[in-house]
Amino acid sequence: MNIEVCANSFHSANIAQELGAFRVELCQDLRLDGLTPSRELLEHVTQKLEIPVHVLIRPRPGDFHYTTAEIKLIEQEIEFAKSFPISGIVVGHLCTTFQPDFLLLKEWRDQCAKLELTFHRAFDYVSDPISALDKLVDAGFDRILSSGQASNALQGINQLQSWQSYLDNRIEIMPGGGIHHKNAHHFLEKGFNTIHLSAKQIDTPANEEPTIDPAILERVISIAQPNV
Repeated sequence: MNIEVCANSFHSANIAQELGAFRVELCQDLRLDGLTPSRELLEHVTQKLEIPVHVLIRPRPGDFHYTTAEIKLIEQEIEFAKSFPISGIVVGHLCTTFQPDFLLLKEWRDQCAKLELTFHRAFDYVSDPISALDKLVDAGFDRILSSGQASNALQGINQLQSWQSYLDNRIEIMPGGGIHHKNAHHFLEKGFNTIHLSAKQIDTPANEEPTIDPAILERVISIAQPNV
């Protein structure tokens, strides 16, 4: 099982690489659930890291119902991220019906040609998950990051597994949300190929930006890759 680390700093991204993570999802402002990273962070991380870097594109905190101007900004931020040596883009949105718009999904897929494309945890708010899964498959997305529409991925693990069975390898389901060293083994046992976590320090105050806890990440990696 591979580990994708959600990193909000060069420090966290570098530790992820040193400890053997498979990939980094780069963002900033994790206390706001992650926003598009700055130029400085993108430059530093992509210059130094050798493992794949996927870039979160989220222009503001809050819901995923974007205005026309905000969708234009997302497109601009994707183009900006593409100017760095990255491997993928992480993006998402919802219409007022709480479903993704197929035409917009296709536009993003075309814009991100040659890059992997992940639909982020906006998926946890879709009104019809099966219809949304089919749209993302047809649009050419590579994976979906989700907690199974539960408060954390462990609570949603059965739903995630049912989606994985329905998809039959047409697209990857990547569990994320509240995964740590005490529950990672459940996802290995259920046969997921990749899990997503920040490995943030426990008891970080809500008003402070969380930082990675190397001990947590090291333990998760040892669970995910027991023979390495």
